[in-house]
Amino acid sequence: MGVHYNSYYTSISQIKGPSGFYNVDILGDGNRQFVYVNQDYDGGGWVCVIANRLNTGGMKNLTYSNAVNSVNYRLGTSNATNAISDPRSGSRSLADHNIWVGTKYWSALSGRVTSGKVTIVQFVSTTNGTALNGSHTKRYRWRFDNFNSSYGMANPVAISDETSTGLPGFYSYHAANGFNLSTYDNDQDAYSGHCSTFYDNNPWWYGACWSGNYFGGYGGGYQDGPYWDSSGGDYHQYGAIYIK
Repeated sequence: MGVHYNSYYTSISQIKGPSGFYNVDILGDGNRQFVYVNQDYDGGGWVCVIANRLNTGGMKNLTYSNAVNSVNYRLGTSNATNAISDPRSGSRSLADHNIWVGTKYWSALSGRVTSGKVTIVQFVSTTNGTALNGSHTKRYRWRFDNFNSSYGMANPVAISDETSTGLPGFYSYHAANGFNLSTYDNDQDAYSGHCSTFYDNNPWWYGACWSGNYFGGYGGGYQDGPYWDSSGGDYHQYGAIYIK
């Protein structure tokens, strides 16, 4: 899980090294970003776009601008205001970070399983930083065409339940209904209230409000951690979403 910062790449396909953080000019505009790439699962080249650990504050207070335009890493401290993290610092690994890769990058990071599609593999596990090719409590694969202008997902399609443990709410509720991305400072949800502010100001594709939100939040008595489905007891120590 190293940090490969001495070289930079203009596409994920150029990366031939081991799993780790890589310096990539994702949009080809000269602006380099560090992203975590798993090289061991199903041909490699899978990019971690969302990750969260139980009781670390998730991505609270992430602005809409940052949720769209930035690659965000947080250390997290027991639901306190999260410290911004740099994966190049010290000996930090994937297990030390909550992650949100801005949605404007997703199309450029994907389309390598099926052209023009964003293919997602999401999982939850009992250990922080579990690799995409590791042991998972639940894992599911699906895809969608692209985002609309409000970062809702167009034409989601189920691919496979890789652990035979059921549909994730992210696919069956948020994506299937085309809900828009909402943050505490930009209410685009399908509810009369402002869902993000109910759940610790975390970003998500809220409906009214959520089922399987990877950032949970303490609002309403829910756990600050990754949920797989519903908003009951189906929460986990660690959850991550990868795309290719």
